[in-house]
This record gives sequence, structure tokens and C-alpha cells, in this order.
Amino acid sequence: MNKRIIIPITIFWSFLLILGCGKSKDISKPPDEVVKLEFSKDPADAPVISSGTAAWPIFPSDPAVLKDEEGYHLFFTTIFCKKSGSYYFSWDSHNLGACDITDVTGSVGYAFSADGGYTWEFRGSPVILPGPEGWQSGDLETPHAAILGDTLFLFYSATGEYLGQPFPHRYQVGVATLDLNGATIRQRLMSDAVTFQKKPDPLLPFNVTSTAFDNNTQEPSVVLRDGKLELFYVGVGFSLPAEHADAPGQSITSVGMAKAVFDQDLNLISKSNGYLIDNANITEVKYVEGVYHVFSTTLEQGEFHQNEKINYFSSTDGTSWSTSDILLYPGEGESFDNWGIMAPTVVLEDQSIVMFYTGWGMEDHECFPEPFPPDVRFGRPSDNNTKCIYGSVGRAVSPRPSSF
Repeated sequence: MNKRIIIPITIFWSFLLILGCGKSKDISKPPDEVVKLEFSKDPADAPVISSGTAAWPIFPSDPAVLKDEEGYHLFFTTIFCKKSGSYYFSWDSHNLGACDITDVTGSVGYAFSADGGYTWEFRGSPVILPGPEGWQSGDLETPHAAILGDTLFLFYSATGEYLGQPFPHRYQVGVATLDLNGATIRQRLMSDAVTFQKKPDPLLPFNVTSTAFDNNTQEPSVVLRDGKLELFYVGVGFSLPAEHADAPGQSITSVGMAKAVFDQDLNLISKSNGYLIDNANITEVKYVEGVYHVFSTTLEQGEFHQNEKINYFSSTDGTSWSTSDILLYPGEGESFDNWGIMAPTVVLEDQSIVMFYTGWGMEDHECFPEPFPPDVRFGRPSDNNTKCIYGSVGRAVSPRPSSF
């Protein structure tokens, strides 16, 4: 195998969340019927979206898939490089001048699949860009999409400035909208001229006054129920709530899933006083026939999402939850997802449940700076720069139980 060389990345990945943050909550009351899901990877040994070379996203993660009659719509976090005065989703090491990899932004990309998520057509530009407001002038990540009427909503995590200063790895949940004007999602978003309109203020501001479960608000997932938007999100507690995540003496005190409820005009109705599930990370929530289903990412000790897995919780009342059930593990050997897996998103078909997830693949060699050979693939160095980590999107399928 040829040695792959990567470009060091110093931007936006919220790797602090993989630190251990205490023991799981004792969940004593499960739902009346605990659903058993049995996922297997499909394809078994390859991603459906690769990365880091021409025609693929540069560094994809955090997939969120919305299904309609036309097909699957994917929103995902990635890096965009500067091309002809704007930003572009793919980079070609054989044509270094076409897209400047030294001038990048982290934002949300879009792709469409008409065949159940095996193949994808990519939009070239981001669907939203940072700014102009300082709180969302940094990277925009972990999207989640929902439709109300003829409006497409995009919820996301944003980082930027606080009191006029950079505030790295401190996130707030934002929201943007797109009027479909009678067109399909694909028709609207495959035009690079069309972008979501961001709300100028955070939908869920972070708490910077005292150590609490919501010092960060991030990784939103929305359930439309009873005419309301139930917004589930990951809250992060910090020992120094008014400081950025990299500040001296800063540490994470807690991670878990919380909830806020909004009306259709995005007015806040209620908000949980703490976590619904401790140690739930990068979640997606579905509500089906009276049951909440939470697909989550495990918290593991290690660097940059190493050894993370996909787990699952369920609840009939949104308060008492089943114990964690591991649904999917990282691959073995030279698999595309042998480093760790995270950020599940699921599509409910009549007979099956289709899951997409971020697959981190590691190759056991150093990562080198410039000059780049023509077969370079964009990735991320491990902490000691002895391994290269690549992003991708995997696909897995489970039979759909009759109770789901």
C-alpha cells in the first residue's frame, strides 16, 4: 500500500467530548417493551461516502439524513476549501491550485441519493456559511433538518466569538430556514446560489455564568410532535464556564442529552433542568408510536473519537430510559472505520431501518506536511503524528421490528 500523506488540521473538531465524564446514570425504569435492533454494515467493507480525494468531500462527518418521496437528503459537516472566490467541498491533490486547502472553513454540505444511500450526488458549496454575527462566525457543525409546511429548517451547532474574542470549542445551537417555494429539497439545494437564511441569534444560547449542564449547547435533533418542535441536544458542562474550552485549567465536568421545546414560530416553551440521559453524545432522536428512540455515540477514553461506538436508548415517557444497548462497533484490521464510529442518523423504511454514521479509518503511518505527492489524501494526524485518520460515511441496516 502506498503511504498516504495528509495535511495537519487545526480547526473545529470537538474532540474534547471524548473525555470520560463520570459514570452513567442508573436508569431503573425501562419502557414497557424494549426494542431489539440488529444492525449489520451494508456494504460490509466499504463506506458509501469516502473522503479526501477528488470528487469526494474533504473530511465528512456528522451525517443527518432526511427522507422524502424523491429520495434521501444528506446534510453533513465537512471542510470547504477556497475556490474561485467561494468555497468548494472537494480537493484534488493533482490540481493543487484549483482549491486552496490553506484557506478553509468548516460548514454544512448537502448530497442527494435516489438509491437508498448507496450512491450520492454532491452539492459543491456549503448550504450555510459562518457569520456575520460573532457568535456564529467560526465553524458550523452537526446539522439536523426538518420540514414544516413549505419551509425546510436546518438546526446546527455554531462556534465563534464571545465578548469580541475567539471562543474555541464553545458551541450554541442555531437555526436557519429555506423556503422551498413549491420545489423539492433537491431542486432547491442543488443550486449553489441557494442558501439557508440563518437566524441572527442563537436558538439555544450557552450558559457562561456557572458550571452547568448547558455550558455548551450542541448537536441538535428535532422531533415534530403535537404541533411543537422537541429539540434534543447535547449539553456540556465546563469547570470554567466563562472561558473557552482550551483555556488553562479548563475541564469538562459532564456530557449528556437534554431537551427544549419550541412552538412553530421558534418561541421557547420549556427546557429540561438537566440531562435526560447522562453520557449520551452526538445523538439522533426518533418518536414512533408512543416511543422515543435515541441513537447515540458512546463516550470513550482516548483521542479524537477513538474506539467510539453506536448505542441506543428508548423511552415511552421521555423521562425513564432503557439501559444502553450497543448497536454497532468499529471495524477491524484495515477497515474504513477501524478507528471509531459516531454520529448515527437513521431512515425508517417499511421493512428496515437504515443507519448512516461517521466512520473514522486509521492508517498506520506518519502524516507529512508539504510538499504533497500527487496521490495525497486529506486526513487528520493522530496526536503523536504516527497515524493518519480519515473520515467517511458508513451505512448499516436492521430489520424493522413490528413495534418500531
